Amino acid sequence: MRIQLTDIFAKDKNGKFLKDNDGVFLLNPKKLPGAKRPISSFQDLLDTLDRVTSISDDPDVTTATKKTYVKELTKLLLRELQEHLKKTKADWHDDKFNPKIYIVAKQLEALAYLTGEVEYIRKYILPIGKEPDDKEVMLFPNLEPIKCDYQKYEETNFLDNDSELAFSNFERELLTVQMILRVLNPRFINQRHEQVCGVNAFVHNIAIFNPLQYVEMVGSLAETGEVDIQKLSFKRGSLKVKVTKSITDKQPAGEDLEEIRDVDHVILNGIRASENALMSYDQESSEVGKQLFGVTTSKELKSWMKQSSFHNVQNIPIHDRDSIKQLGQLIQDGYMVGFLGTATLANIIITPEDDLPAEQNKISQAMDGHFFVINNIEYDEQNDNVKIRILTWGEQSEATIPFKVWEAHKGVIGGATVGQTPYAAFLMRAKVKQMSTESTFCSPEVYCMYVKNIISGNSEYKEIQHMIDDAYKHTNGQTWMESAQKIQDYIEGLPKEKRPKDVPHPISLIPSVTPEVIDEFNRIHKMENRGEKIEALKKMGVKDNIEVQRQLVALYAQEGRWPKIKELFTSVPSYREINRTIMKESLQMGCNRAETTGVSVPQDIISLIKENTLLKAEDLVNYLSDITGLPKGGAFTYGIKGRLLEVVNIRRMEEGKDKVDTLQNFKLDKKDVVNFVSLLDREIHKSNPAHLGMNNPKLNEFCDSLIDHFEKGIVQPISELHGAHKKSFFQKMGEFFLKIASIISDNVISKNINSTIDYKSQFANMKESSEEVIVNNDLAANRY
Repeated sequence: MRIQLTDIFAKDKNGKFLKDNDGVFLLNPKKLPGAKRPISSFQDLLDTLDRVTSISDDPDVTTATKKTYVKELTKLLLRELQEHLKKTKADWHDDKFNPKIYIVAKQLEALAYLTGEVEYIRKYILPIGKEPDDKEVMLFPNLEPIKCDYQKYEETNFLDNDSELAFSNFERELLTVQMILRVLNPRFINQRHEQVCGVNAFVHNIAIFNPLQYVEMVGSLAETGEVDIQKLSFKRGSLKVKVTKSITDKQPAGEDLEEIRDVDHVILNGIRASENALMSYDQESSEVGKQLFGVTTSKELKSWMKQSSFHNVQNIPIHDRDSIKQLGQLIQDGYMVGFLGTATLANIIITPEDDLPAEQNKISQAMDGHFFVINNIEYDEQNDNVKIRILTWGEQSEATIPFKVWEAHKGVIGGATVGQTPYAAFLMRAKVKQMSTESTFCSPEVYCMYVKNIISGNSEYKEIQHMIDDAYKHTNGQTWMESAQKIQDYIEGLPKEKRPKDVPHPISLIPSVTPEVIDEFNRIHKMENRGEKIEALKKMGVKDNIEVQRQLVALYAQEGRWPKIKELFTSVPSYREINRTIMKESLQMGCNRAETTGVSVPQDIISLIKENTLLKAEDLVNYLSDITGLPKGGAFTYGIKGRLLEVVNIRRMEEGKDKVDTLQNFKLDKKDVVNFVSLLDREIHKSNPAHLGMNNPKLNEFCDSLIDHFEKGIVQPISELHGAHKKSFFQKMGEFFLKIASIISDNVISKNINSTIDYKSQFANMKESSEEVIVNNDLAANRY
């Protein structure tokens, strides 16, 4: 049931309006006509305003008085808005990178543009309050950095402009109220029975991300019948609209709540008629005519969004599960979406029923085409469902539907027109500025953008650029984290001299890096007590946060909390290579610091370091050639490579992975090295039973020593060993691998064995150490 604006104000028994201590009108506490209950919430108030069809039905009320009522409504709304923003503060305010902060700021500026009530915006939303200790603070401090020019609207605003409207039959005061409502909740923009759903989706997205731009566009159209987006305060974009006379001559909707509201007619039919001049869309046309001439194509919506300063505007078919994931990721990045589906699909989402409509043929789907806004969409892999929230026909609805229902009713096009809001693009750029070459952690999206900036214009990194493009587009539904890990792994796999300069190495990728997270890491860094640091880090959450784990393992080592380190390292073998390196290096650093304070590092902790050391297979093979003096690329090299490949593929098969055909660029961990040495040890014993095979402790000790020397780059060919009793590990290591060379068949090792006879003779004359000891004291002293 329709109401007049004055019905929502509280009155005394004499009909006089009641005010609060600030002189602002009070809400009517009674149940209004057609309402189920009295107004009890901010949303109730907005729903009530949607039924307002006049300012006052009293014929004696002047235009000036009507303007006063609208201004009083604005004050009342600002008072109620303050309470609403307080209750929802965690959802929009606390993270300074939340784009909703910008939306709220532009809602306030839009209200100033409409009514000039700047004093009450400052009073209710931007006041300086006091904390219990009398410290003055802003109520919503994160609104302050958003640039808003409130001052200019105090004297010049839409409501106080007395010029005649281009839509001469409409009332400026009622248009103002209707715009205020749509500023505070864009879902009230409603095409009703008009066939302008594409324009509706476009205008919804404008109103959602920049309410000020929305009211400036409507205000300009209402007053002049034209809008040039370049002349608005936004000063970006190229959209120009000139409304036809058939649109400006429309009579007001009046009391008919089913008819399109005046303010929606101004912008929805106004843009449609202007843009479709060749086909002359007319609000008075037949329904068939409206369907034919009101239809909006994805190409047109894309053009409007580009001309309205949206970034990276594109059309994406949403036909499969991956594209649904992709769309959901883009929305999270601040993209607005107009989806060309079907009215049937929209109805299924708005009013879910057990009995779903039958699948339509192509012709029926084409005639049933309907644009609507998608606010959020997710794909549930476990249940093969689509969770979606849409905005259309004045309703915002959320539903979970089976993918097969989406597939059946998405329509002939089934495509989304997407564009990133300028402010969202600005926020992403701002995040990158927080990162530097000294950073030890960052979010995945910042990593991708940082790398993009570094390699921009460098043709040497085309493959990385391609991966970054996929990251921005979320190709195949990949998340920022998946993309960042892929790029990071690719860069880490390059030779050091070919890696892009200034990309931090190694850097932790963590899912969320808000200003609060950064501040907390900085606060912990400044703590002097290690125990307090540990407890603070644990509160940040250990699981899935490699930076917290990195810092904890170093602190645990310095504190000598070895069981805690073992607990942290339980899952490390399954980590990505770079994360294993991060954890190993952090443990190494912690152990080094512990030793400087006299703390003894247990052998099993040293083994953890070795177990998480990754060696390039080709480099290890070359290293073995160097220390044995056997030629690279010869028989020894081929024999060693073959055995390495064998143990690597056995492990990969056990892990359910595909075999590899080559060791090129392949990384080995200690498990591979242990299996490799064990295989060789058994070969020697089989060839010469007098050779005593190594038991597990000795095998691990031998491999730890091998990895240790390899990492340190200690190379001394056996032929150059003098005073061999001082180099027993090299002697035994060299003897071990020379035995392998000697048992490889002549057709494999060719004549290279002859070059080792002298070395073997030297070893034969050396007194072997006890079978219980593999490494000498000199080696042990070099350990961490």
